[in-house]
Parts: sequence; structure tokens; C-alpha cells
Amino acid sequence: MASLCLLDEDGGTAGRWEISNEPLAVGRGEGADIVVADDSLSRRHFVVMREGGRCVIKDLNSANGTFVDGQPVRAAALRHSDCIRAGRTLFVFTEQDSGGGTRPAATTP
Repeated sequence: MASLCLLDEDGGTAGRWEISNEPLAVGRGEGADIVVADDSLSRRHFVVMREGGRCVIKDLNSANGTFVDGQPVRAAALRHSDCIRAGRTLFVFTEQDSGGGTRPAATTP
């Protein structure tokens, strides 16, 4: 099970969404699946989706960019505990295997 967790100002979890087979769009506009009140977000800022057996994040040509672990990304595979920053908003990506443990990071050849 993979999830996207919205962090509050104190680093606690303010919201959590499971990533299913449908893309999950994040932004400040009503057209996003996850609406965040952050003026520095685009209306549809980024999307998280499954591709094959992995979850990927794709920036949707946002004005302020999307960052994974401090690095700007247009598209990137996500790994357990990746920190995502969009505007002033922080998320953490988590992924667990069906047995309840964390899934090791996928390697690319």
C-alpha cells in the first residue's frame, strides 16, 4: 500500500491519501483530488500515479516546481520516505508491502 501524507507545520500528519490505480492530482484548485490552501501551489501542481509496479510523481508545469528530497523534478519514481515539497507544502510518500513492512527501494538497471 502506498500513501501520500500531508504534513502540518509541526511535522505531524494533517492528511493521508492512499494511492490507488487512479492518478492523484494535488493543487490549490477545486479540480485537484487533494486541495491544499497554499497560494504558492498551482491549481493542479503535481500528480502521483502508478506506472507498472512503481509510484511516480509528475510535475504539471507548475509555476514554482515540485521537489523530491530537495531536488527539482519533472517526473521521478518515488521511494519510501521521500519528502515532496510543492510551494510551501510538504508531503511524505510512504510505501508498505502487503505484510506490513516497508518495501525496499526499487533499483534501476
